[in-house]
Amino acid sequence: MKTIFLTLVVLSLSLIIGCQENMINEPETSLLKKDEISTSTTTTANSMKICCEVRDPQYGSCNLNGSVKYVHQVINRAMNPLGLSEISLKLDMDSKLCDKLGMVHLEWRVKGKSNDIVYVSEEGILLVEKTYWITNRNDMVLLVRYMVTTNGVGISSVNLVPLEK
Repeated sequence: MKTIFLTLVVLSLSLIIGCQENMINEPETSLLKKDEISTSTTTTANSMKICCEVRDPQYGSCNLNGSVKYVHQVINRAMNPLGLSEISLKLDMDSKLCDKLGMVHLEWRVKGKSNDIVYVSEEGILLVEKTYWITNRNDMVLLVRYMVTTNGVGISSVNLVPLEK
């Protein structure tokens, strides 16, 4: 009995530690030099793992597992407004949504790509919201709030949102 209890405790702790959500990833940046005098860029390509629980109004709570690949490029031009950095942001979501009740249904995949240009102040954080369609579901979409800074990208929150009819 002690062995079973100890095994359950170790398994629970490993799940809690393994599925902690990363709030901000600040990846290593590389400086790219161009021959142009008026433009300099800093590009970062990386990936964020997603392993979190989301509340589903239809099925209770669900697990979201996967990753978001991103390219974060700071573009400093002479024409940019003073104190603002122009950032090119490319996001590529690839995740799977699993309900905890073990209901039999078709696979719920969350995929999507986007390319955006945003402006961020040197000290600021910009929240960028993206919605992603869920395959084999026509009642919900996944809403992800990304935190964008001049140093990188992170995930602020992840929610399932009902589609408006």
